[in-house]
Amino acid sequence: MSEGGGAKVQYFELFFDLVYVFTLIQITRTMVEAGTLNGIIHGLVVLVLVWWVWVAFTSMANVGMPSQYSRDWRQPLFAVAMALLLLVALSIPQAFWDNSKLFAFSYLALAALALGGQYAVARFDPPMRQATLRLIPFAAMLPIALVITSFISSEIVSVVVIVIGIACAAAAPVLSGSREWKISTGHLAERYSLFMLITMGETIISLGEGATKAPMTPLLIAAVLISFVLIVILLRHYYTEVLDAGERRLQEISGASLVRFARYGYTYLHLAMVAGLLLAAVALKAAMKDLTTPLDDILEACLAAGVGLFLLATMLFSALAKEPWRRLSLLAVVVLAILTVVGPRIPTISLIILVVIAAAIGVDPRSLGGRIPRYLSRDT
Repeated sequence: MSEGGGAKVQYFELFFDLVYVFTLIQITRTMVEAGTLNGIIHGLVVLVLVWWVWVAFTSMANVGMPSQYSRDWRQPLFAVAMALLLLVALSIPQAFWDNSKLFAFSYLALAALALGGQYAVARFDPPMRQATLRLIPFAAMLPIALVITSFISSEIVSVVVIVIGIACAAAAPVLSGSREWKISTGHLAERYSLFMLITMGETIISLGEGATKAPMTPLLIAAVLISFVLIVILLRHYYTEVLDAGERRLQEISGASLVRFARYGYTYLHLAMVAGLLLAAVALKAAMKDLTTPLDDILEACLAAGVGLFLLATMLFSALAKEPWRRLSLLAVVVLAILTVVGPRIPTISLIILVVIAAAIGVDPRSLGGRIPRYLSRDT
């Protein structure tokens, strides 16, 4: 697949994402049920782990099948990966430490499939093959670290080992020197935007789950509708500051510049966007239970912090795409940072309204249009 290619997202990739719907739900449930800082960190670390796997499989599909292969072996590979990811998702509440062998070994097998598949699609292209061979040792450190921690009872040692593994995985694309990696730009933009829709869908699910556990009062109905407005606002931010901006930038660059933009804009910044949405989902789910009093401090802070993290990531993506800097978006992030601190002192319904107003400050008027993204215009 050459740079700038317009490969379509395959049906087996969309099928693969169905397991991620359940995985994201499991992560938010784990954080809400814990209701502590440790629980929030637990969920975010799991998110990082499953994100790297999703990126690896997306990269495998993005490259396309080399002409040397007569059959597309990726379909059964993705199916096996789905089964392993389902085991990972089921064991999320018990992830890490010395009682997490199902999580650790399932993740190890999943990572082995991902790295093996990446090598298989790159093996006939010498520069890509060399980059993949340099990447594998660093990327493999994360699943190995998880297996090691499943035999360690000391939480301190386990934390150190996991941090080292995550650092190696995060640095792997940079350390591999993958400047020659081939990228299908149309597939890249579409694939990541579809995952963002899945994450926003999970936020709606969390909102609905929280609302079903409380009496259906006028206040609850108002809170649900206001919270839904917040999700729509975040979608509009993504539409203009990421989706549109990313499309334009991807058509302008090639070579090493394209690889860097894909790495930092999509692999890293989209992780921050997903994390922000999940934090907001955690807060909204917990908030629906009692709208008249403040939530626990950490859950209350998750709402403004999550929305702020999402908006900050979209701003950074826009800047990376060489788009004009929007001061109102920066103002929105500052206001949300303040609300993160003062939020625990504010009644929940009031905080939700303030967060919606803050998020709306930075909405680009262009997002009110209905232009069809270029990569969805199949006939052009």
